[in-house]
Amino acid sequence: MTTEDPHWIPANDGVRLDATVCLPDGPPPSDGWPVVVLVHGHGENGSKATTLPRGRGLASRGYASVCYSVRGQGGSEGLSFHLGAQELFDLQTVVQWTRDTLPVDGSRVAVAGSSQGGWHSWMAAAHCPGVRTVVPENIFVDFADFAVPDGALSTWFFTRTMRRRVMTAGLQDLARQWAIEGDWERLRAWLQPLSPRIFAHRIRCPVLCVHGWHDVGMPANDLLRMFALLPQPKRLLLGGGGHDGQDAKSAVALRTEMVDRWLARWLLGSNEGDDDSVVTYVERPGWVHHHTPALQPDGAHTLYLRVDNTLSDQAPTAPAANHNVNHVPTDPAYTLATALHRDLAGTRDAWPREEARFEGAPLTSDLTLLGAVQFQLHVLSNRPFFQIHAELHDVAPDGSATLITRGHQGTRTAVPAAHQVVDIEARAIAYRVSAGHHLRVVVADQHPDYVVPVYRPWRARLYCEGARPSCVRLPTSSSTSPGAP
Repeated sequence: MTTEDPHWIPANDGVRLDATVCLPDGPPPSDGWPVVVLVHGHGENGSKATTLPRGRGLASRGYASVCYSVRGQGGSEGLSFHLGAQELFDLQTVVQWTRDTLPVDGSRVAVAGSSQGGWHSWMAAAHCPGVRTVVPENIFVDFADFAVPDGALSTWFFTRTMRRRVMTAGLQDLARQWAIEGDWERLRAWLQPLSPRIFAHRIRCPVLCVHGWHDVGMPANDLLRMFALLPQPKRLLLGGGGHDGQDAKSAVALRTEMVDRWLARWLLGSNEGDDDSVVTYVERPGWVHHHTPALQPDGAHTLYLRVDNTLSDQAPTAPAANHNVNHVPTDPAYTLATALHRDLAGTRDAWPREEARFEGAPLTSDLTLLGAVQFQLHVLSNRPFFQIHAELHDVAPDGSATLITRGHQGTRTAVPAAHQVVDIEARAIAYRVSAGHHLRVVVADQHPDYVVPVYRPWRARLYCEGARPSCVRLPTSSSTSPGAP
C-alpha cells in the first residue's frame, strides 16, 4: 500500500508547480525515506501524469517519490523557457522543498527522468549539491548541436520541440524566425549555456546514463564524449527506446532492472548485481546485450568509393570521372519558411532526393561495427551553401536493405568551385552484418527525416579518384573486418 497526495510547490517568482507525492505506507524510518524526484518529458501532453505510474511503483518498494509538472506544462502555472535558467531554478526549489517538507532523508535524494526529465537529471547532478545520484535518459547533452547539428537545422527540433503546444515564453517563435533569417549562430548562442556537457567537470555524484541507439532526434555521439569526462562511479546503457526509436520487451526489461538496481545501490545501500562493467550496449539487429568496461572498437577497416559504383578496400590510383549530387526543386515556391510552417510536409515532392550508390562485395564472414562510422568525401560545389548526406546500409541477399547509420555535413561558407574535403561522423551504433550480406554507401543531397534540407538549388561533384579518394572508415569489434570476396 502507498499514499498519494497533491501539492503546490511555490517557485521563486510566485509560479505554482503542480506536484504529487507518493509515500510508502506506514511510518517513515527514523532518518526518513529515500526519495526520487521524477521529471516528465516535454510536450503538449507532458505532465506529472506520465511519471506517476513509476512514482507509485517506487513508493511500493520503499522510496518516496515526487512527481511534478514543469512550468508551462500539465497543471503547473507559468511559461516554459525550454530548458532554461528558470526551469533550473524550479528544479532547485523542488529538491529543497522535498528535503524541507517531506519525511525523507535529505542525503538520499535522486533525480530521474527521460528527455526533458533527462536534462533535469543532468542539471541536478551539476547544480543541486547533495543529490545522491541521477538517472538521465534519452536526452542531448549539447543543446546548440541538438538544434543545429553539423551545419544544418534539426528536423526533430523544429517540428517537435519547437512545435509543442506548451505555454511558451517565446523561444518557439524566435527559433523559427532566426532559422528563416539565417541567424543560426544566434539560435545556438541562446541554447548553448545550459547544455549538460558544459557542466561535466562539476558532476561528482554517481550517474546512470540511458540512451537509445536509434533515437531519431538525439544520436548517442555527444553523450559518449560527455560520458568519458565523468568521474567514477558511472554506468552507461545503450540500446532500445529513445525518441521514436526501436525497442523490444527484453530491452525494456533490462533497462528497468538496471535502473532499479542503480537506485537500490545508491539510495538503499544494496550491492546486488554490482560488477566491473561500466557500459552495457545492445548489438543490432536482434537484442544481444554486451557488458564491457569501455565502449570502443578494437579494429578499423577502410572502404573506398569507386567510380564504377562499387566499394573496395583498394584505394583508387588513377584519375576518374566524377559523380554528381544535385539539389534542384520541382516546386521553387517551397521555401524554408514554407517547410517550417508545414513541419516539412511535402518537402520530398517539392525537392526530390538525388543519390549516388556504391555497393560492396558479399561478406565471407560476419562484420561487427562498434562506434561511429566516418565518411570522408571529396566534393566541389557551385554554391557556398550545400548539404552532403552519407548513409551505410546492410543489404541482404534478397536485396532488402536496412539503414545501419547515417550522418551529414552542411555549410553556408564554402568557396564555390573549389575542392574541399567533407568529413562526416555518422551516428554511433553496435551492428553486426552477417556473412552473405553486403554493405551499401549512399551519398545524397538530403534526408529530411533528420535535418531540414537547403531550400535553394545547388550542385556538387563527388570525386572517387586517386588524387581525391572518397572513403568510409568502419570501426570494428573483435578484430573483425569484411571477409574477402
